[in-house]
Amino acid sequence: MPADLSAGWQAALEEAWAAYGAGSYAIGACIVDARGQVLARGRNRLNEPRAAHGGVIGGHDLAHAEINALLNLPAAPRPDGYGWTVLTTVEPCPQCAGAVSMSGIRALEYAAPDPWAGCARLLTDDSYVRRKGIRVGRAPQDVQRLATVLALVSFMEEGHDTPDSAVLRAYAEVAPDDTRMALDVHRSGRLRSLRAAHAPLHEAVTALRIA
Repeated sequence: MPADLSAGWQAALEEAWAAYGAGSYAIGACIVDARGQVLARGRNRLNEPRAAHGGVIGGHDLAHAEINALLNLPAAPRPDGYGWTVLTTVEPCPQCAGAVSMSGIRALEYAAPDPWAGCARLLTDDSYVRRKGIRVGRAPQDVQRLATVLALVSFMEEGHDTPDSAVLRAYAEVAPDDTRMALDVHRSGRLRSLRAAHAPLHEAVTALRIA
C-alpha cells in the first residue's frame, strides 16, 4: 500500500475489497471529517442477502457503497457536516451523487472514473445542486488505478468481459492501460484466489503490483 495513504482512502479501499469478498461489486466508500478522521463506512452490497436495517441496505438496487456510508452516519449536523467529505472508490452514479447532494455534506472525492454510469457532474453542473457549493476532487493517482482495476475485475465477473461489452468499451476509451491490466487479472484468476483464501487487502495490492 502507498506509505502516505490517508486513513480515509485506506478505509474506502478496505470496504471495496470487502465488497468483492462478499461477491458484490468492488466499490467502497467512507465519510471523513475536516481532520481526516473516518466517521462512517459503507460498501456495495448488491449481491448480498436482501436487508434494510441497522444503517445497511443489502440485496437491493439502492445498496451502493455511498448510500450505505451515508446511512451508517449517525447524523450530519450543520454546519459541522459542511466540512466533511465522502470518499468513494468509484465515481458516484446518479443515485449516489444525488444522495450526497442532499446529505448536508459539501465535498466528495472519487478514485476510479465511471464512464458508463458516473455522474459526479451532477454536483457541479446542476443549477440547484451547484448553489450548494459541493467540492469535487480525485484520489491520489495510485489509489485511482487500484480502485479502477478492482472495480473492473468485479464488473468482468458479472459478464462484462467480452469485446461486445458496452461497459468494457467505455472504460477502454478513458483508461486503456487499467482496462488491459484488469482483463489480465480477471483471466489469471489472481483476485478470485485471494478472495477464496480470505486474504487481506494488502495481499491483493501486492499481487496487482500497483502500489
